[in-house]
Amino acid sequence: MRRLLPAVIALSLAACAPNYVLPPTTVPLTSLEPGRVQIVRDWWKGFNEPVLDALIAEAFASSPTLEVALARVDASRARLGISGSERLPSVDGQVGAGRARLSEETNPLTGGRTTTVYNASLVVNWEVDLWGRIRNQVAASESDLLASEYGRDAITLGLAAEVANAYFQLRSLESQQEIARRTVESRAASYDLRVKRFARGITSELDVRQAESELAIARAALPDLAEAIVRVEAALALAIGRSPESLYSRRFPQGKEIEAIPLPPTIPEGLPSDLLLRRPDIQESEAQLRATQARIAGARTAYFPVIGLTGAYGGESLAFDNLFSGPARAWSFAGSLAAPIFNSGRTAAQVDLATADERAALASYRSNVIRAFGEVRTALIATRVAGDRVSARDQSVVALRRQLYLATLRYDNGYSSYLDLLDAERSLFTAELQAVDARRQQLAAVVDLYRALGGGWKLPAEGSSTDKP
Repeated sequence: MRRLLPAVIALSLAACAPNYVLPPTTVPLTSLEPGRVQIVRDWWKGFNEPVLDALIAEAFASSPTLEVALARVDASRARLGISGSERLPSVDGQVGAGRARLSEETNPLTGGRTTTVYNASLVVNWEVDLWGRIRNQVAASESDLLASEYGRDAITLGLAAEVANAYFQLRSLESQQEIARRTVESRAASYDLRVKRFARGITSELDVRQAESELAIARAALPDLAEAIVRVEAALALAIGRSPESLYSRRFPQGKEIEAIPLPPTIPEGLPSDLLLRRPDIQESEAQLRATQARIAGARTAYFPVIGLTGAYGGESLAFDNLFSGPARAWSFAGSLAAPIFNSGRTAAQVDLATADERAALASYRSNVIRAFGEVRTALIATRVAGDRVSARDQSVVALRRQLYLATLRYDNGYSSYLDLLDAERSLFTAELQAVDARRQQLAAVVDLYRALGGGWKLPAEGSSTDKP
C-alpha cells in the first residue's frame, strides 16, 4: 500500500494538470523564415506626418475607450494578486477578552466565581496545494492578465487606425474643398467674361446661361464639402477623446496636403504566417483559451481533499499585565483534511462549465484566426487595387487638363462651341475630386493592412543575426 501511494498521488496530480492545446494554423501567409520579421507598434510614423503622430498620441492619452481597457488590465493584475496570495500562509493577529461565571452546580470547586480571561495570539493558516487548485487558479489569473493586456493592445491598434483614417479623410475633404473653390473662381471669371461678351454682342445668351449654370453647380459643392468636414472633425474629436466644447474653440492643426503624405514601405514578399498570429486579438483569444484550460484543471481538484495546516502562538492570562509573560505562553498546531463526499453533483457541474467555456474559447480562437487571414487577404488586394486606381485617376487628370487647354484654344479661335469647353471643365472638375478620393482610399487601404497584420513590420538587415531582437 505504501508503494502504491506515491503512484496514486502522481496520477492525481497529472489529472489536475492543465492540458494546453492550440489548434494548428495550416493557412500560410507566405514562406519567409518565421521569427525574422519584427513587429513595429508605431506603424503610423511610416506616413511621416507629424500632425497625425500628435493626434494619435493625444488619443492614447485621452481616449475613454482606451482608459476602459487600461482599467481592465489593472483589475486583472489585482485579481492575479488575490490568487497568488493563497500560495503563501496567511498570518492573522487575534486579541480578545472574556468574562464568565461558572455554574456552582456543574463546577462545585470553581463555580460561583466570575473570572476574566485575556488572550493574544498570532494564527497561521496554510492550505497545502497538493492537487494544484491554487496553482491552476494562479495560472488562470496570469492568462487573464495577458488577455487583458492583449485586449488593450488590440484597442490601441484599432484606435490608431481609426484616427489615421479620419485624419486622411479630413485632409482629403480639405483638398476637395480647395479644388471646388478654384473651380468656382475659374467659372466665376468665365461667367463674367461671357456676360461682357454678350453685352458687346459677341456671344449668345445661351453661352451666358450655361456659364451661370456651371458656376452654380460648382458653388453647390462647397456647402456639402463643408458639412462633410464638420462631420469628420466631430468623429476625429470623439476618437481622440476631446470634449464637445473643444470643437467650437479648437480646430485641428493644418498638416500636409493629402497628395504630399508619403506611403510607407510596401509589404515585402514572404511575410510569415506567424507574424499574423502575433495580432493582439489573436493573442488575446489564445490567452483566454489557456485561462479556460487552467480552470478545468482547477475545477477537477474539487474531487480531492483539502489539506490545511493551522498554528497559533501567543498568551492567555487572567490578568492583562501577565498576558505576555512566560507562564502565560500558549501555542497550538493542527492539521485538517476535508474530503468531499456528497454535493449533489456540484463539482461535476463546475467541471462541465469549465469545459464548455474551453470549447467556446477554442471556437473563438479558430474564428479569429480564420477572420484574420481573410482580413489580410482582403487588405492586400485592396492595397494593390488602390494603387492602380490612383495611377488611373492621375492619368485621367493629366489627360483632361490637356483636353481643357485644347478646348479653350478651339473655342477662343471659333472652332468649337462653348458646350465643348464646358464639358472639358466639368470632366476635369470631377476627375480632380476623384483623384483626391483615390489617394485617400490608398492611404486607408494601407492603414487597414496595418490593422489586419496587427501593426507594422521590420525585416532584419542583411547579414544580421536572427537571434537579435
